[in-house]
Amino acid sequence: MPEYEESGSVDASPDAVFGYLSDVGNLTDYIPNMVLAREEGQRLRVAAEVQGRHEEGAAWFRPDADLRRIEWGGQDTAGYRGWVEVTAAGRGSAVRIHLSTDRVSDAEEIQGSLSQALANIRGQVEGS
Repeated sequence: MPEYEESGSVDASPDAVFGYLSDVGNLTDYIPNMVLAREEGQRLRVAAEVQGRHEEGAAWFRPDADLRRIEWGGQDTAGYRGWVEVTAAGRGSAVRIHLSTDRVSDAEEIQGSLSQALANIRGQVEGS
């Protein structure tokens, strides 16, 4: 299963960055192509526009404030999961995003989405 990763710095405290990332209401602001993220009990209802298709389904989302780590995955999709970690770095934070997926043919698009997600996080957190 292909693994993808992107990391970089954010000019904000680790607690502020993690707080932003762990708020389900912010997912559509920083994850490219995501158009819906809504809590439904212990899981999320998520939707994205992917290569001209609307894909919707259930997902799990598990923030751990002590580790400043969030793990996620598709409820019915064993081949899609990931995590993000926030650590202190200098006067700001380091963010590391990791994704595992069974979508082999979309490697360039997936890596680009991770880069865009990191840029969106910077823009949202540093701009506030």
